[in-house]
Amino acid sequence: MDYLEEILQAAQRIRPYVRETPLLRSAYLSRESGGEVYLKLENLQHTGSFKLRGAFNKLLSLTPAQRERGVITASSGNHGAALAYALQALNANGTIYVPTDASLAKIAAIRAFGQECNFMGMIAWKRKLLLADRRNGME
Repeated sequence: MDYLEEILQAAQRIRPYVRETPLLRSAYLSRESGGEVYLKLENLQHTGSFKLRGAFNKLLSLTPAQRERGVITASSGNHGAALAYALQALNANGTIYVPTDASLAKIAAIRAFGQECNFMGMIAWKRKLLLADRRNGME
């Protein structure tokens, strides 16, 4: 499968779950760069960032059995909130690890979407990711 086909399939998968955000030309950045610069306003997504697209695409590309087993992520904020939102929307299972010094606003966002934050120090966090990668054959 070529990359364009993969992108088109991902767009089709996530379309019902994400907002179509505007693309606006920036006169200032275009003038400063000498080229045409457009800004994609992903801050208007349900969770405030583009990370929602990736979270939904991954969850929706899993088999039902894989989704039932659940997913694990480690995030200091935006991806964790995006995954929490997607898990809630799809009634799926997941575990979200955040560093002990994560922003309170990011923690609140994850919890607002019905997920708990599992706190870990950086060394334990990296170890947990490595173990998850090994378990999923992604070493």
